[in-house]
Amino acid sequence: MRVTNTMITNNLMRNLNKNLTRMERMQQQMASGKKFISPSDDPIGVSRSLRLNTEVATMEQHKRNADDTQSWLDTTEMALSNMETILHRARELTVQAASETNSIDERNAIASEMRELRGQLIQIGNTSYAGSYIFSGFKTDKALFDADGKYDLGGGTARLTLDEVIETNIGLGDRIGMNAVGQRVFGLHDGVNIANLDLKTIDTLKQQQSMRGRYMDLAANPIVAPAPGLNFTITNGTDSQVVNITGTYNDLSALAAAIETELDTTVFDEPNVNITVENNRLVFESNTVLTIQSGTVNPLDPVLDVTLMGMTNNQNSVSRVDAGNESQLIAVFDQLISDLESDNTAGIDSGLSRLQKQAANISAIRAEVGVKTNRAELTINRILDDTLNLKGLLSKNEDADMAEVVMKIKTEENVYVASLSTGARIIQPSLIDFLR
Repeated sequence: MRVTNTMITNNLMRNLNKNLTRMERMQQQMASGKKFISPSDDPIGVSRSLRLNTEVATMEQHKRNADDTQSWLDTTEMALSNMETILHRARELTVQAASETNSIDERNAIASEMRELRGQLIQIGNTSYAGSYIFSGFKTDKALFDADGKYDLGGGTARLTLDEVIETNIGLGDRIGMNAVGQRVFGLHDGVNIANLDLKTIDTLKQQQSMRGRYMDLAANPIVAPAPGLNFTITNGTDSQVVNITGTYNDLSALAAAIETELDTTVFDEPNVNITVENNRLVFESNTVLTIQSGTVNPLDPVLDVTLMGMTNNQNSVSRVDAGNESQLIAVFDQLISDLESDNTAGIDSGLSRLQKQAANISAIRAEVGVKTNRAELTINRILDDTLNLKGLLSKNEDADMAEVVMKIKTEENVYVASLSTGARIIQPSLIDFLR
């Protein structure tokens, strides 16, 4: 094969460019500190780095969630601590006022301080964290109480249910509820029965219950219940009633009316069960704990699957408070103030036991908050350890060994310089040399 000057020149330039490219790659590694700059440099390494970076970003998001949860819980714990302090002072004043040696003026003076403590409880009920009211469930933009100490939640038809627990992801498949729903802390009072003040806070929540279904479009998926009908069971407190539905229902309002009609024909305590439709969802309301389930105790009866109505089988109702409802804790203070001002020693004695029950409730909730705070703190520590480990793996995968890079770049420089020198010697003749 004939070797021409053009072939020699082209081969030399190609080899020079290869040497220069290798040296440039080493220079990029030295400047960036990374083994690869583009995916083509190391596809497998880049893929691993992408996966590790995704995991690190996820860990950092979980840490931010855990930090926010811990701060929310710290705010809640502080509010509950202040409530315990107020109740402790209220008990001291009540013990002092219970003595028959107190004059009416002395009891009025104690009532004045009790009124101030009551006002402070309302302020604590409206405690906020980063602009969000901590006791208002999902309605974090609404204050829990109005100025008079009644549940407010923005007024109107607003309500608060006990299942309005704000959960955050603090790990893969790991969620934590960070808020205490207001009525669990402050209770519910019917505004009429003084004996209601002697109940435990958790027991007062049973007197207003709500059970909400999923969004349903019966127009697209009607319920068909041919004769003799399909059955489901409603349990209200200790009473159970079978509801038989017959016909085709393509509207939730018609279904709710049919259930109401069915209950009206029984001895079941129906007046205390109300069924409405809100935003294409069935809502059952009761004055006691309500349960709904498919079918009856007789396995031969035709069964209506309650999931067709948007409910969950064996679903239980949860406590609800409506705007304008009274808090049991605030009502305890109101009654105690009234007994102090009316010089009612028996009422003052009753107030002491009521305050002790309220304090026990606050203490129990505070203990739960403490457990969640410890869990959040442990989670944060675990996330920090996992993040450190992941970043270590990421560094091993993509960070260049600078000592090795320096050695390689010096080698590539020597090769490049040598190739330039060799090329200069090979291609010394010029066109002028051939024209002599």
